[in-house]
Amino acid sequence: CSPFKVDDVIQVSGTTGKVTRIDLFTTDLVTGDNRKIIVPNKNVFGNTIENLTALDTRRVDLEVGVDYGGDIDVTRKTLETAARELELVLDEPAPHAVLTGLGASSVDWSLRCWCKTADYWSVREALIRAAKQALDAKQLGIPFPQVDVHLDEPALSALAKKHSLG
Repeated sequence: CSPFKVDDVIQVSGTTGKVTRIDLFTTDLVTGDNRKIIVPNKNVFGNTIENLTALDTRRVDLEVGVDYGGDIDVTRKTLETAARELELVLDEPAPHAVLTGLGASSVDWSLRCWCKTADYWSVREALIRAAKQALDAKQLGIPFPQVDVHLDEPALSALAKKHSLG
């Protein structure tokens, strides 16, 4: 039994693409940006093969950072509601938001939902949009990395003195 067939989307040897032909010595893939890649079968069957379309459903994971000032319970409910309201998201298993960490500038979440494999990219984009809009509506900020600079007063005075004399 082959791990893939023509029309499956696979990832192998660092390449992701739709299988268009399986020959004795090579496997032909077409990438998402329409490049034809011919992979020698020794590189296909000697490596790990990830078949992205073999199963009927697939989980979409969206990593989201939310401002530390946001209420954790409100954030969870907001993210899960945003996912549940998307038409192509499956009801079972139910979407859920998992608290994954306390980052340098945000409280980190993974918003997870399931969809039909064929709908994966549409659902992923819709989920990003829905999460952003839902967080905005609840005034839950999505922070961006920033740096606070604290200047030492003696060093500033020495620098000012050096440049005013120079």
